[in-house]
Amino acid sequence: MRLATLALLGMFLGGGAAADEVLRVGMDTRSPPWSFVPGLDYKGESPEQAPAVTEAQLRKATGIDVETAQALGQRLGATVRVVPVAWFDLEEALLSRRIDLILNAWTPGRLTPASIVASDPYYEWGLIVAARADDVRIKSYGDLSHATVGHFKSQIVERTLRSLKAARFTVYDVQEALFDDLASKKIDAIVYDSPYVRWRVSQDKTFRTVGEPLNRLGYHVGLRREDTALVARVQAALKDLASSGERERIRKRWETPQ
Repeated sequence: MRLATLALLGMFLGGGAAADEVLRVGMDTRSPPWSFVPGLDYKGESPEQAPAVTEAQLRKATGIDVETAQALGQRLGATVRVVPVAWFDLEEALLSRRIDLILNAWTPGRLTPASIVASDPYYEWGLIVAARADDVRIKSYGDLSHATVGHFKSQIVERTLRSLKAARFTVYDVQEALFDDLASKKIDAIVYDSPYVRWRVSQDKTFRTVGEPLNRLGYHVGLRREDTALVARVQAALKDLASSGERERIRKRWETPQ
């Protein structure tokens, strides 16, 4: 299903928002724990193409970024419509005006166009190592010098990996494949975003985290620089999200699920 069709589907979030203001939020709805439809199997889909998801399925979407979008919509007095976009296509979708903002575990990189501005962080994270629970060889980052390490295709990740002296690196463009290959022993460890790793490990005790995050980064809302009024409103809403404690409540719900 093509993105032009998906954009017409959308999903409306937020409580009691004014009907005349709709914000189209770009998300890849195949990216747990940020944005996903529980029980929906995306295996076999190309990560370069927009998610094949129906309007009924979108109504069931949940995750860190879905909850953050809901909270922002309430504070902005706007209705938030989630537009399914491939993660690798988010910046282009914003600049081509298919969406009004990016909210999907996004961090600006060196190739991000200057016409895109990043908000203050709405979520703190860092890259963290995961290994099999029964693999006693990997106790710290230093043990990666004898390991094959899988990582997601990302500028941020690749910059950090230069500081690690792993024996070999294997690149992935589907996050679920990282843990599949770790379980099957095709790789020895993973370096990936701490929210996903902690969420995944909390659900499957055959895996474990190794140490604390390697760095300290933030996820941001991406907006067109020219939309100055919207940028200011989003910044104010994010400050309220933090000061109200809602940002921390969202983090705890997803990084330490019960």
